[in-house]
Amino acid sequence: MSRKVLILILKLLFAAALILFVLSKIDLVDRYEILGKTGKEETVIRRVEGKIIGNWQARPVRFLEKGSLQPKELHPGVLPKGRTLALRPGLLTYLKGVNIPKFLFGALFFFIVATFSSVRWWWLLRVNDLKVRVVEAFRLTWIGIFFNNVVPGLTGGDVIKAFYIARKTGRKARPIVTVLVDRVLGLAALAFLAGLVLLFNFHEFWEVALGIYVGLLLLAMGAIAYFSRRIRKLLHLDALLKALPMAQLFQQLDQAVSFYRHHIAGLAIWFFLSVGNHFLAVLGVALIGDSLGVGVPWTSYFVLIPVINIVSAVPLTPSGWGVGEALYGFFFKKYCAHFLVGIANAGQVIATRAIALSVVYRIHLMLWSLLGAIFLLFERGKAPAPVVPEAREEATSTPRMG
Repeated sequence: MSRKVLILILKLLFAAALILFVLSKIDLVDRYEILGKTGKEETVIRRVEGKIIGNWQARPVRFLEKGSLQPKELHPGVLPKGRTLALRPGLLTYLKGVNIPKFLFGALFFFIVATFSSVRWWWLLRVNDLKVRVVEAFRLTWIGIFFNNVVPGLTGGDVIKAFYIARKTGRKARPIVTVLVDRVLGLAALAFLAGLVLLFNFHEFWEVALGIYVGLLLLAMGAIAYFSRRIRKLLHLDALLKALPMAQLFQQLDQAVSFYRHHIAGLAIWFFLSVGNHFLAVLGVALIGDSLGVGVPWTSYFVLIPVINIVSAVPLTPSGWGVGEALYGFFFKKYCAHFLVGIANAGQVIATRAIALSVVYRIHLMLWSLLGAIFLLFERGKAPAPVVPEAREEATSTPRMG
């Protein structure tokens, strides 16, 4: 068994274990509970499992008890003698109760976001003197999305994008750098968006805020140090690169990144445009969350979704399955349970809703990804360009200005 296959199997097993763990912490079966108070504590007097008939948000709710043939009407809320009837929909009930018009409106934002990302990547390619049309960047972006969300393997979408550009242009280092810079630019803009929202919600999310602000500070310091000739000389960065294993490759990558030193203003413009793009991305998630009836204010989405997406960028499992659901459940339970006023076990309820949101959003991404599969069919069979030796490439090319 090869090492790659072994790693893939381990990732699949880890994803399966993580999904099983997540499912063990949420509601899978519909039920309702009769709650009463013992002193200040609220206790479950009666728990009845069954199936919700129709929309779980309807009032009254039609509920078919387990073992019964006739559904009955439930009126969640306060009952006589200080008791409460709490409805507990299971995961599948949330998934089936999606508000389709609101969901489709939210889903549309992903197409807009992906289109913007393809144009940003095209600019990064152009700056690095890689002759690629914007239509090609658009097509390859969707192919990358297809590999990220559908293909359960070790090869991510970023690798595929770099491979196709290298095959087309005959250059190796520069396509890799454009993909890396594009990813860093996007994640930095995502963190910056969360940082802006946290300025007005610091007390509520102070732990998240500290992580975001420290991360942004370190990223800014690293970028300044990397692009500053004076600091590079002080740190002996060039000598360090020469001393590394595979020094030639790292030097080629370093030269490709250095092209962007002449385009700091352009990078800044694309950075702030990317913040707006991520605003639309999170808005799409919030609309899909509303279509499911998650029940949290939109400000929470603009803090938690960037954090979840940043952590999910680490490729721990194929297509991120399991990781995203665990993060949605954890963060929404920790920071949003208090929004479900008057609901018993609010933490578990909000975790179930959040995981339903993660599953629906991931399936929606997979459906969008099929557009990339269509583009992939037309990519096959195209003749690759001859590979340009890297030393010759760097000697004969100069950075584009503007």
